[in-house]
Amino acid sequence: MMARLIDCILGVLTAFSLSACTGVPDRSAALTAQGEREIVIMDFARPPALQPLPAGWRHRMFWTRAPMEMSLGSKDGVAAIRLETKASASMLMRTVDIDLQHYPLLAWRWYVERPIEADASELTRDGDDHPARLFIALSTEAGEARNMEIIWGNKVLKAGDTKYLGTFPHYVANGGRANVGRWHAEQVDLLALYRKFWPDAAPARLTDIGLFCDSDETRTSSIAWFADLRMRQRP
Repeated sequence: MMARLIDCILGVLTAFSLSACTGVPDRSAALTAQGEREIVIMDFARPPALQPLPAGWRHRMFWTRAPMEMSLGSKDGVAAIRLETKASASMLMRTVDIDLQHYPLLAWRWYVERPIEADASELTRDGDDHPARLFIALSTEAGEARNMEIIWGNKVLKAGDTKYLGTFPHYVANGGRANVGRWHAEQVDLLALYRKFWPDAAPARLTDIGLFCDSDETRTSSIAWFADLRMRQRP
């Protein structure tokens, strides 16, 4: 599924023929660094309005897919956003403009309440659903778009694994039935992942980041919570 959705996001015509995407980023409202050591990307203790979303935020939806359901609340005392899918898929995106060299670390918290339960392997297109993903959009100095995802693994993929669908890279930060039902604080070195996936390591900026949940390929359902999404400088 992801190759189709990403091709759509990038405006590329593909053989998969996903009908269309909705939502155009307002780059004039991009979140930028102001010299702080940590940039707060999404803070649901001070949540944005969901209807309508503020400038620089958007709900990325797909014409041939029902969207995920979004609501604000608290899970086990943590202010968070709840994202539920029912054979559906969409993304809550924030437009940013952040130098990956200066802010290489991505930190967040997530809680998977209902994982994807499907027979199809997550390594295949038919099984490419995950209860929680982070969509990462980057642009090099030459203007080349480079995109990756950080995902919650289902049954096969474990923390530290990578997978490709076509040429699209995914990094598994957590996952598995044993880790469902509680909060996990994560931090990944996004710059190191970028260098791993693109060995030329051309200087790049983070341009968009999204919370993405989907269960449309497997026709299942999922519930995930996210909190405290931040970009950090190295200590």
